[in-house]
Amino acid sequence: MLASSAHSTRTAASLAFLILLSLLSSARMIFTGPKPWHFEVDSIGARSDKRFATVKSHLPTNGIIGYIGETGDSALPDYYLTQYALAPLVVDRSAHHSVVIGNFPHTLPSEIPSDLKLVQDFGNGVLLFAGKETK
Repeated sequence: MLASSAHSTRTAASLAFLILLSLLSSARMIFTGPKPWHFEVDSIGARSDKRFATVKSHLPTNGIIGYIGETGDSALPDYYLTQYALAPLVVDRSAHHSVVIGNFPHTLPSEIPSDLKLVQDFGNGVLLFAGKETK
């Protein structure tokens, strides 16, 4: 009976030690980890709305407009942000429209399609082109 009592005491002590180490590890993460009040909300949608706010008044209120933009990893997300900012307009990823929006947030284009004419540069990589609509 004495050996069984010593065994259960060692088991209880080992278990208590394991729980204490787990709590200490968790406490370290709580005290040294990032605090939620230090994070700044960065709304990509709001920044995109600001970029396209001035050009929006020069665009039709409804219909379909064309789109040209940068190539690379950010090309598709930039296109989706343009769609979001210019809704309810339909933004077609094609330069074959009478109105074409250019979205170049990182670098301005070295060449633009020859059938597009720059109407206005709104800054911040937002360009408005006049083009020929092809059917």
